[in-house]
Amino acid sequence: MPWVLGRSAVKYSFEDLKPVVVNGTGGVIYARAEAGVASVQDLINRDTPLVFGGISATGLDITTLVAFDLLEADVTSTFGFEGRGPVNLALQRGEIDLDYQTTSAYGSAVEGIVKEGKAVVLMSFGQLNEAGDVVRDPNFPDVPTVAEAYETLHGKKPSGEKYEAYKTLLGLTYTYQKGLWVPQETPEKAYELLRQSSEQLGTDKAFQEKAAKVLGGYPLVADTGMADRVRDAYKVSGSVRSYVTGLLADKYNIHVE
Repeated sequence: MPWVLGRSAVKYSFEDLKPVVVNGTGGVIYARAEAGVASVQDLINRDTPLVFGGISATGLDITTLVAFDLLEADVTSTFGFEGRGPVNLALQRGEIDLDYQTTSAYGSAVEGIVKEGKAVVLMSFGQLNEAGDVVRDPNFPDVPTVAEAYETLHGKKPSGEKYEAYKTLLGLTYTYQKGLWVPQETPEKAYELLRQSSEQLGTDKAFQEKAAKVLGGYPLVADTGMADRVRDAYKVSGSVRSYVTGLLADKYNIHVE
C-alpha cells in the first residue's frame, strides 16, 4: 500500500522486479445484527451511519473503505485498533457495527457469532480471475462479492473510476497479496528454475494437504502466464492513485505525503 499511495519513503518499484510465485487470500465483510443489519440493503438510506472498525486507513483497510465508497454505504470509521482480533471483539461488545476478517480468521472469529445470530455476513471481497474480473471467492462460494452487492443495491453492474480502483486494490491486497520476487536482471535460467519448482510444489498433493490451513485455501500460483497477470495487476494508473488519495483526504482527513 505505501507503493500504491506513492509515499515518499518508498524507494523501490515493482516495475524493477519479476514475480516468481504468488499466493492470495480473501475475506468477508460482516455486520453486527443488533445494529439493524440483515443484508446489504441495510448499508444505505440509514438514519444513523454504521461504524466500521479499522486499524489504519492507509493499510489493508483501504480496500474495504473503497468498497464502502463504491457501494455508497452510510458508514463512518474508527481507526487505531491494534489488529482485526480487537476489532472483532469490539463488534461483539457493540462498540462498532462493521468489520472484515480474512479467510484464515473467519472460522475462529466470525463463523460462530454468525451461527448464533449475532452477526451477518454481507459480502466477500471476491477474487480477480485471469481476465481481471471480480468473481466469487472459492472459499465463500455462496457469498456475493462486493461487485454483486453493488448490483443488488443499485440495479446495475459497477463501472467507472471507483470500480476500477476497487479491482486494482483487490488484486494487490487479496488475489496477489503475497509473492516471491526477483530483480528483473535475474538470469532467465535461474528464474525459470525457481518458477517451475514453485509450480511443481503448488501441485504436489502432500504439500497441498499441509499448506491448506497455513495458506487459507488459496493456491500457489506460478504458471507461465502468472508474471504477465501480476504485472497487469500492479499497473496502478494515475487516476486510481488520485482517487484513493483524494478519498483519504476528503473523507478521512488523511493526507499522504
